[in-house]
Amino acid sequence: MTTDFGTSDGYVGAMKGEILRRAPGAQIVDLSHDIAPQDVAQGAWCLRRAAPAFPEGTIHVAVVDPGVGTERRGLLVETEHFLLLGPDNGLLMWAAERDRIRAVREIETGRGPWRRSPTFDGLSLFAVAAGQLMAGQEPDSVGSLLKDWKRIAVPPPHACQHAIEGEVMAHDRFGNAITNIPLELLGGRRPSGVEWGGAAPVRLCAAYHDLDGDSDSLGALWNSDGQLELFSYAGSARERFQIGRGQTVRLILSH
Repeated sequence: MTTDFGTSDGYVGAMKGEILRRAPGAQIVDLSHDIAPQDVAQGAWCLRRAAPAFPEGTIHVAVVDPGVGTERRGLLVETEHFLLLGPDNGLLMWAAERDRIRAVREIETGRGPWRRSPTFDGLSLFAVAAGQLMAGQEPDSVGSLLKDWKRIAVPPPHACQHAIEGEVMAHDRFGNAITNIPLELLGGRRPSGVEWGGAAPVRLCAAYHDLDGDSDSLGALWNSDGQLELFSYAGSARERFQIGRGQTVRLILSH
């Protein structure tokens, strides 16, 4: 489960109860409930980051849903290894695309005991559908196949002979700025520097501690996902240097 609900108001607990009522043997794991309220992109990044670590057959229920109560659709996405349920606002798609999409269906009322809610589809739609699937309902009975769905647009990084240009996709809770530039795009070439549009210099690092004692510089390293990440040692790069989502980042390559 991934939501922006927090844990103080009983929303997550109600969803768990609904799932367990329909599938008493279900094992429910909290991926995160600390997504910033209505921050769909942060939720999408969190799900993309963690979903691949789960066993094949896992059902991911994700709810960060500013459009609840509108005509936006509820989705069931089948990938190579998982099922993902959530609103059609891009939340599921970074994780789904990472695992290769097999089918996307709309969760249709009348196909099961779920219903739409003006305020809490997490409970009445997604938790009910997840419980039904865990109890044995087949994914293809949930609703009709779709040919289009919402995505959170992030332009792919652009590589040329002497640089790779990308942008900041997300921030983690430490304020590190995670870009869409993957290590594999280097193709054996060596980086010589990073440009980001601000005045602070950027040091290429192998570990966070390499920047210890240098509070005026940004660090850049390859994180555990193989993505280029900008950071400030013992502080927040987002706050210290005002690095927002969509910020252009250029990785300069040795000639």
